[in-house]
Amino acid sequence: MCGLCLPHCPTFKLTGTESHSPRGRVTLARALDQQPALRTEASYREALESCLQCRACERVCPAHVRYGEIIEGARALLARAQAPSATTRLLSWTAAHPAASTLAIGIAGSVARLLPLPGRAAAQVRRARWPIALSADDQAPLALFVGCVARAFESAAQAALLGVAHRIGAKLTTLSGLGCCGAMDRHLGLTQAAQACTAHNRTRFAAAEVRTLLALDSGCIDALRRGLVGDADAPQVLEACRWLLQRASDWQPLLRAPQRRERIGLLLPCSHRNVVGDVDAVRSLLATLADVELVEVPMGLGCCGAAGPHLLAHASAADAYAAPIVAAMLNLRLDALATTNVGCALHLEERLRAARSPLLVRHPVSFLAERLAVLK
Repeated sequence: MCGLCLPHCPTFKLTGTESHSPRGRVTLARALDQQPALRTEASYREALESCLQCRACERVCPAHVRYGEIIEGARALLARAQAPSATTRLLSWTAAHPAASTLAIGIAGSVARLLPLPGRAAAQVRRARWPIALSADDQAPLALFVGCVARAFESAAQAALLGVAHRIGAKLTTLSGLGCCGAMDRHLGLTQAAQACTAHNRTRFAAAEVRTLLALDSGCIDALRRGLVGDADAPQVLEACRWLLQRASDWQPLLRAPQRRERIGLLLPCSHRNVVGDVDAVRSLLATLADVELVEVPMGLGCCGAAGPHLLAHASAADAYAAPIVAAMLNLRLDALATTNVGCALHLEERLRAARSPLLVRHPVSFLAERLAVLK
């Protein structure tokens, strides 16, 4: 293995250790496959579970090594080797019970905003809002994927997209009965649970005759597309900004002039840059808005550190990854920050509050909805 990916790996840049590089982790994954006794070794587990799965290495690999699949396979071996942690059980339950979990998170968010509760968890959950209502329609040719935790933490962005769709006369349905996209379980090595989520959603898509599925979160988009590979009747999964650009002629004449010029920072998540692609759609959507100065935020070590369950399991490391990004945002003197990943938004907003910054982290769609006067 050549090692060309090492300078692109956030964990290698942070630690400087071979075992925390893509090359080192591929070696560890091979050893786990060949020597089952190693699957309970703490050092192996720490090295493999601390991977952010940002897949920057995969994007630059000249041999096109499918690193993401290798890490998922290694984590599946680790998950089967010993009992899951309390954090793993909580996250998996949350993904498996989206209706109950988003309701609980929404309530917790309301409480946290009313009471000055201390601590990181309280600061993070303040972002949660009441989940948007789901449609009772049996048929949904154009549907919005609301996800699991995103239904609470990105409720405002989902409401914004629905508002824009309504304003331009597009019937966008919040399809009920869907589960998690499966990304969380894949991060945790719970392959069977992820496959169950995928199978459940595919059945629901088919029953509702979904032809186009819109998604706001970059991590969900990747998981949904992977889950639908090989299904000739599967809906097309579109990133929301791309769909809005396709309908630009419908909403551009309706834009109202902003009250003031805004300096908006754009943070492009790892999952969007390295996996989903088409980041130009996000840039282009924001660039169409009058009196917006768009500034791309430097990514520091290459990732903010949220990375699915990484934020909970490796909080100190997550803070270290976020630190240079937050510093850059503060130096840029932004009016707002836009990003397309709920984990990034959750983590960075909490880190900004810890730095005593009032900067809000929003989905790009929210800025468009604001200029169309569809936000309450």
